Amino acid sequence: MEEIWQIILLILISSVKFAFGPSFVYLNENYDFTFFETNIFAILGGMLGVWFFLYLSKWILRLYRKIRAWYFHVFKNKKQIFSELVVDIDAPVRVKYDYVVGKSKKKVFTARNRRIIRIWQSYGLVGLAALTPIIFSIPIGTFIMTRFESNNKKILWYMLISITCWSLLLTTIFELTHVRNIHEIVK
Repeated sequence: MEEIWQIILLILISSVKFAFGPSFVYLNENYDFTFFETNIFAILGGMLGVWFFLYLSKWILRLYRKIRAWYFHVFKNKKQIFSELVVDIDAPVRVKYDYVVGKSKKKVFTARNRRIIRIWQSYGLVGLAALTPIIFSIPIGTFIMTRFESNNKKILWYMLISITCWSLLLTTIFELTHVRNIHEIVK
């Protein structure tokens, strides 16, 4: 039963911040997974996270926009959007509204946004998929990819390749450096 919880925890960690999954297994002395098991569970967790955030990101974005619109409508929208009411007394009463044109806000580009756009323009989906498991995290990288690429199958395939390569690389590094033996050296 304890091993099932260990597997579930590895899958959950890998589905959000992939690089921590294999690292967690090798740095925790209670885990006794083989090289093959660590890779399978980490890849499964990473792809589960990609699938989850890929198909829910549009729904989450819609919900975010509704909440944001409601928030600005209730708390921030104190400006008058119509001109003052104009009434002509001599003739029958006629109501005329003139729309007030407001200033549009410029989009704010942070250093992180510029970096992401530079990566997308230079390397496209391949570069973003390669960096997502290690640099961005699965939810953020998948969300960014859904904003730039509409083909979900393409995103899934690139992320599968990227997650598999990173999993094999990380577990190989840990196996070659014998990180499990550090606990014996420290004691």
